[in-house]
Amino acid sequence: MLEIKELNASYEKVQVLWGVSFTVNEGEIVSLLGSNGAGKSTTVKTIQGLLKSKSGSIRFMDRNIEGLPAYKIVDAGISLVPEGREIFPKMSVLENLILGAYVPRARDLLEESLEWVFQLFPKLEERKKQLAGTMSGGEQQMLAIARALMSKPKLLMLDEPSLGLAPVLVLQVFEIIKKLNEEGVTILLVEQNVHHALELSDRGYVLEKGRIILEGKGSELLEHEYVKNAYLGI
Repeated sequence: MLEIKELNASYEKVQVLWGVSFTVNEGEIVSLLGSNGAGKSTTVKTIQGLLKSKSGSIRFMDRNIEGLPAYKIVDAGISLVPEGREIFPKMSVLENLILGAYVPRARDLLEESLEWVFQLFPKLEERKKQLAGTMSGGEQQMLAIARALMSKPKLLMLDEPSLGLAPVLVLQVFEIIKKLNEEGVTILLVEQNVHHALELSDRGYVLEKGRIILEGKGSELLEHEYVKNAYLGI
């Protein structure tokens, strides 16, 4: 579904990604792992068209999407839940969700999409008139995921969805990711919570200093000595 080849990206003159290559197959959960500053967020921002790559290719559903503006990439079927949620705090829950369906492909399915996300997140339906900024951190994360789903993505990218959440809410977020995948959404998961991410993932890639240094099945990476020492404290 997604094929990244030799991706190089920079912030101004500082290069962050160095020849990054990986794939995501339809129906998979794939984790992109690494410490803070490894280049994980830069990778998904470049895929989403929020950051322009220096070189390399990004193909989605056998189509070259490198260089397309972000709204066209959303319309092609990729949606990002950004780090830090980035909801609109002075708008209601419902208004946030409606904005998630702004691309032409999703507008005609607005009512159907609202029904779907309210089934996934009943609390959001209860609070649809509430200002998003007055909700708890966990509720805001649910809203950020639901808003991304309103564009009916084929591939959902989540950037640090468990960041800053209480342990019980972290488990809820990973349960939601699992359920979404069971409903047919392909997932690219960027996460520092390596143990939870690999338990959930079909495959994973470890990114360090802007380079992929390790890849394998989620279960294999959990048992890999380097991952144990560097990320699991074992």
